[in-house]
Amino acid sequence: MARSKVKNLLLLKQIHKAVGQIKKGNLNKALETLDRAEKSARSSNSTDALYYILFTRGGILYSAKKYDEALETYEKALEVGSILLEKDPENSDYQHYMGTTLSSMGNLLKSKGDSPRAAESYALSREIYAKLLTRDPENSVFRSSAGEILNNYGALLNETASYDNAEEVLKAAIEIYTKFLEEKPDNPGYQAELSTTLSQLGNCLKQMSPERAEEAKQNLEKALEMQEALLNEQPENEKIKEAITLTRERLEGL
Repeated sequence: MARSKVKNLLLLKQIHKAVGQIKKGNLNKALETLDRAEKSARSSNSTDALYYILFTRGGILYSAKKYDEALETYEKALEVGSILLEKDPENSDYQHYMGTTLSSMGNLLKSKGDSPRAAESYALSREIYAKLLTRDPENSVFRSSAGEILNNYGALLNETASYDNAEEVLKAAIEIYTKFLEEKPDNPGYQAELSTTLSQLGNCLKQMSPERAEEAKQNLEKALEMQEALLNEQPENEKIKEAITLTRERLEGL
């Protein structure tokens, strides 16, 4: 979120204080600070600040697994974001706000087991970033956000056996991460994201039909190769170890 747009100094101090409390793990104190900041933002009609405050609070509540409260907060953030967009519909920052919030809502709803609403949130977020990237195709923030959404959306579609849609979404994510790696081939984050998406695509193809088995195997083997290379560089990384185990499980039976 672009806190540079927040001009009220008291609000800026409160927001900075809350962010510092979050970094220290003092989530309850951060929520208290954000409650005070929200009151200040509403009284001063600082809509940009109010959006950031609501989005941040939603993230804290989600991290604390208070899903119902987090969802309610994200919904309020979307209402405020809609007000911002009504005033300035072509503003890329505001569109990015909405895309990020919808993506977070999708993750939350997926955690709650509400797959239909999660899919709707991901689809809306994807649409926003597709438009943003049409206007600004080299924007790394928009590209990264789009890749993350597609990855999560593809995982959900896989879980709900929507394999045709999952294939299309995951291939779009692979295109984004492949381009990132072409630009920064040594970036471990991009390598991890691409390998995860390749593994997901391989699993999707495996489930679709026996005729796609060879294609599935190629994607899974490529994912495994990348993950094992990452593990050589980061031998204590548990997430990479888990990813390797999952990819090997997906390779079984092919």
